[in-house]
Amino acid sequence: MASRLVIMLAVLGAGVFIVVAIAAADDTPRPAVVTPKSTFTLQAASTFADFPVYNAGTTTVGVPLVAVLRRNDRPTNYVSFIYGSCEVTSDTGCAPPAEIQTWAACSRNPSFYKGPQSVKAEATTVRGVPAAFFEDGRRLEIQTGSSTVVIFARSSSEALTIAAALVGVNNLVEKGNLLPPPTPGALTGNLNCS
Repeated sequence: MASRLVIMLAVLGAGVFIVVAIAAADDTPRPAVVTPKSTFTLQAASTFADFPVYNAGTTTVGVPLVAVLRRNDRPTNYVSFIYGSCEVTSDTGCAPPAEIQTWAACSRNPSFYKGPQSVKAEATTVRGVPAAFFEDGRRLEIQTGSSTVVIFARSSSEALTIAAALVGVNNLVEKGNLLPPPTPGALTGNLNCS
């Protein structure tokens, strides 16, 4: 009887150890999936009158449009379309797979990247207008009309795929069409933000 009691206690002890080990494994931190929340709507963007706005439709590079944002706290002034979610793996957060920001050209343009301390740009042309790659091709800035379209992507090839899919949200630019040339003064920072 005593030996049976010792065996039962050993089995119960092992079971408690397994339960504790499983519970500890479940407490292991896992990456948090982050999906941004909209602060603006597609409808509001379609009637927005301050500057031409662009996106890549409801999906791009295999990820869906998940949020529309508006930021206007001078000098920052843009409408953003965020595609997909991301997993936070460190304290620095995470970037979504794709984001398209359309800025007023008076708030963001090539003149901001002049000077010895400026980030270096790789000039290119996209859909008939001046553009530049930054951050090893993961950021593409396109100058069109009175807007600067900034595409954040996982690679330069994805940035170009997104650029090819751009459509006007509050204007008539269709996918694949040439983009309107920059407004005079947009490239040099001589547009007035009023």
